[in-house]
Amino acid sequence: MWFLQFFFYGMGESKMGNGPSSWILHMAFIILIANLWGVVIKEWKGVSRKTISTIVVGMIVMFISILIVGYGNSLR
Repeated sequence: MWFLQFFFYGMGESKMGNGPSSWILHMAFIILIANLWGVVIKEWKGVSRKTISTIVVGMIVMFISILIVGYGNSLR
């Protein structure tokens, strides 16, 4: 399963053709999905509110950065 990420990354990069920014998008989505999966399986249960707010703010910042990189790539 873990190795499949590289398969799909390679497939996506060849379709997008935007070099380094596709790696940035790939890594950001891995982090976002891992955190969301942690919420689904209640991995974050019992942590402090400060920790939860830090995770949420970090995910929002990462999502906004994904949108910015995607928009920047669309300008080419």
